[in-house]
Amino acid sequence: MGKGARNRRSRQLQPAASPLQPTATWNMVGGSRQERQEKMIEVLQNVDMPCRTTTSSDPVFGGPGAMISDILPDGTVLTDPYDTVPVLPVAMFEPTQVMAVKDLRTSTFHEPRMEHIISSGFHRQPRGMLANLPAEGWGLYRTNTGLLLRDQFGGVWAKSEVTLAPGWLALAAQHFWVTVYYGPWLGVRLPEGKTDQTYTVQDRIAEFKRGREQGLCAAASVRWHPEIFDQTMDWVLLPAGTFGQPYPIAYVPAWNFDHLGGPETFGLEPVTLHSHGMGPVPAAHDLAVDVTSTDVDFFQPHLDTAINFVAGYRVPAGQPDPPFNAWQQRALQSGKVLLITGSKDIPAGPALINEDPNDVMARVKEALCTSHAALVPIGVPRRASLT
Repeated sequence: MGKGARNRRSRQLQPAASPLQPTATWNMVGGSRQERQEKMIEVLQNVDMPCRTTTSSDPVFGGPGAMISDILPDGTVLTDPYDTVPVLPVAMFEPTQVMAVKDLRTSTFHEPRMEHIISSGFHRQPRGMLANLPAEGWGLYRTNTGLLLRDQFGGVWAKSEVTLAPGWLALAAQHFWVTVYYGPWLGVRLPEGKTDQTYTVQDRIAEFKRGREQGLCAAASVRWHPEIFDQTMDWVLLPAGTFGQPYPIAYVPAWNFDHLGGPETFGLEPVTLHSHGMGPVPAAHDLAVDVTSTDVDFFQPHLDTAINFVAGYRVPAGQPDPPFNAWQQRALQSGKVLLITGSKDIPAGPALINEDPNDVMARVKEALCTSHAALVPIGVPRRASLT
């Protein structure tokens, strides 16, 4: 889930009174309100999960489909054996953890990711009926290692390493859409102590039905993108002095701005390079950045808190980060952050020590030449109460 989705869905985390029989893990979190929220954020930010690719004729879905020709008064369903139902490609994403969030207004419990993916375009799949309805704006992308599921704002909901069979790829290319299932009990993973031989098809069917009975299964028809997705998904924070600039730098993936009209909407201009680094950069407009001890959030200060979020970075939970602390202090002292946004990876990190400096600089130059930049002032957004 993208950070924007996490911000909009933050709620007080409470332990469930009677957890379901776990295939995924229920998080029983006590402690302070902040500790519960931190645990929820940690789970929400984990988009790496198992995935299984199959087709709509899979026994989990009841086997090959049939076209209904009539329903008799006694409820008997008649099918036409000569009117075939097309076989569709399917991708099943299975989060490895389940959370119970209590709505303090109604005292009911929810799984926040399931509720949010449904409110964002997916459709709950109750037992007895499977609906293959579209989720407008969502996309399923092929990557170098598997599949990537993104919402209409570009946020990543699921990322999986999975081998894609040629037959499945051909089916997806033929239909242009893939039926995507999302939920913790889809029969994708093997329970502890089970093997492919001992966890039978009937076991997987029973698990799939249980998830649907509990409201923990959502699905939608999602647009298929067959080209390898090669845009960067990673933020990079660079210290002041990098590229000859006196301000701390936030390199933000360009897709964060796509749904808002692109970086030009906020006055960012193409990066110019000189022998000593970057050329002059303009001041951004209608954009500010909130820098805290754990977060870097770009937002639109003229809009209401509920809709002003643009893009955000959060320090990994539970991991002290001295370089980030230094970056934060310099940003607050400067009163500005140099925002650079692009689609290519910026080389950074300890791994570069063993790489050829000339190769690293060539890759940095390649990324900057296709990027946009502007100076963004520090600001503090209005914060709405979560209760």
